Amino acid sequence: MVRAPTYDGKGMKKGAWSKEEDDKLRAYILRYGHWNWTQLPRFAGLSRSGKSCRLRWMNYLRPDIKHGNYTKEEEDTIIKTRQQHGNKFVLLFTFITCSIFS
Repeated sequence: MVRAPTYDGKGMKKGAWSKEEDDKLRAYILRYGHWNWTQLPRFAGLSRSGKSCRLRWMNYLRPDIKHGNYTKEEEDTIIKTRQQHGNKFVLLFTFITCSIFS
C-alpha cells in the first residue's frame, strides 16, 4: 500500500509520484529539454521541487535507462569483472555501464 502524498509548508508535494506527474514531466522534458531544474516544475505544471523532478528524470524516466532484468551477456560480464576486481563497485559499475550502453 502506498502512503498518500503530503504537502510541505511551501505547497510542494512529497511522496510517491503518480502516472500523470510522470507523464507531465516526461512530455515537458522531451519537448523543451531540461534547462533549469529549479524553474522546470512550475512550467511543467507540477507541484514538486526541482530536485525531486531532476532525481525522478535521472533515475527513472530517462529514455536511455534500461528497465528489467540483465541479459545473459550482461550477467556474465558482471560475474567475470567481480572475479577479477573483487567488490570494488566503481570498477564494476564502469564495466557494466560500458557493456550495457555500448
